[in-house]
Amino acid sequence: MNLQINNSKRFYIHTLGCKVNQYESQIMREMLVKSGYKECLSKDIADIYILNTCTVTHQADKESRHWVGIFHRTNPLAKIIVTGCFAENDADQISFLPGVSHIIKNSEKHRIAKYLDGSQVASDTTDATGLTIAGFQGHTKVFVKIQDGCENRCAYCKVPLVRGALKSKPVKNIIEECAALAKNGYKEIVLTGICLGAWGKDFFPGEMARTAGLSGVTLLDALKAINNIEGDFRIRLSSIEPRYVTDELIEFIANTPRICRHLHIPFQSGDDEVLKKMNRPYTTKEYKRIVDAVRSGIKDVAVTTDILVGFPGESVECFKNTVNFIKEIIPSRTHIFTFSKRDGTAAQAMSNEIDAETARRRYLTLKTVAMMASCIYRAKFVGRKLDVLVEAKRDRHSGLLTGYSGNYIKMLFEGSDELMKRVASVKITDITMMHTLGEIDGE
Repeated sequence: MNLQINNSKRFYIHTLGCKVNQYESQIMREMLVKSGYKECLSKDIADIYILNTCTVTHQADKESRHWVGIFHRTNPLAKIIVTGCFAENDADQISFLPGVSHIIKNSEKHRIAKYLDGSQVASDTTDATGLTIAGFQGHTKVFVKIQDGCENRCAYCKVPLVRGALKSKPVKNIIEECAALAKNGYKEIVLTGICLGAWGKDFFPGEMARTAGLSGVTLLDALKAINNIEGDFRIRLSSIEPRYVTDELIEFIANTPRICRHLHIPFQSGDDEVLKKMNRPYTTKEYKRIVDAVRSGIKDVAVTTDILVGFPGESVECFKNTVNFIKEIIPSRTHIFTFSKRDGTAAQAMSNEIDAETARRRYLTLKTVAMMASCIYRAKFVGRKLDVLVEAKRDRHSGLLTGYSGNYIKMLFEGSDELMKRVASVKITDITMMHTLGEIDGE
């Protein structure tokens, strides 16, 4: 009897999508463990499956449905809990999938134990915005969610529909969380959010700010507070929209050694006509000016970005402009994804769709150009030493140690397991299209 009770509390979490989702999975994990549940490292022995979903593209939706099927086939008697962004607007669709017992909205993730226990969820008044984590399973670095929600209305993006209004974690909670994580030995804290640069914007909204004579709180205030925390760790920003990359932010990063020399600034298209249709609030000229300011202000900085290919109306000329823009910007890394029609977005009703084969060819072309840009950036560091945070696992293909430098160059190098989870000085010896090779300083 006791064995049966214990078995019914074994859970397995699978996370799809962004760093915010990964953070929220950790929140759920810690909440469940506190409530007496036990996590399984293998899905084969779990009785409760938790799928934290993404809905950025139709492929993400498809992957979510696929994982529900895997869980149900693995254990037809198990409870399957679906949460995340796919669960926000598509609950009816999910409810028909076999084995699904609960559908939980993003705002209810931290109450997952009450849903499973059959407790009174409505009586739980915990504010998820202020919740913190104690660690991050399986990671050398740790993600800290400090912001949720998005007020942008990019024509292709469903995220504002499923994430809602802006919500910022209070500075007090951020400091407590980061201080505890640093004390627990994490050497890199990655600040993340749905629209990270908008952190603090909801603290002094509208007339309230003007009456108080305040311009509002900005991400810079959060960075200054975290920088004052004692401990041996570095800070990385996960992604920041162009409008929030201010001269003040650039100057602070340049003068603060603890902050990684890396900014991920999405630009989505290198063509002004497409940017306007996307409802992106800048031109290619304005984006280039921001990148130039970042590079002139922060030595050795890495600029990474996102590109959306195949947006409706993207002509051959528009696509060529994007290719040429990547060649001009030279991002050290580029995340490329193909346009996917999303319900409720402005782009859903747009004509002049790009056929799948054309989109696929453009994706492959951009991927090649992006790889060349990465080589150009990394080649500048051959023969130089960089501080690398060594991962807790070796590269599964080569068996070498691996890790990222502060400016986001992934390295492969020989070394002992004792270096894992530590920052090591690594000299870059060579680069290939795919890899950056190095050796431990002094060896």
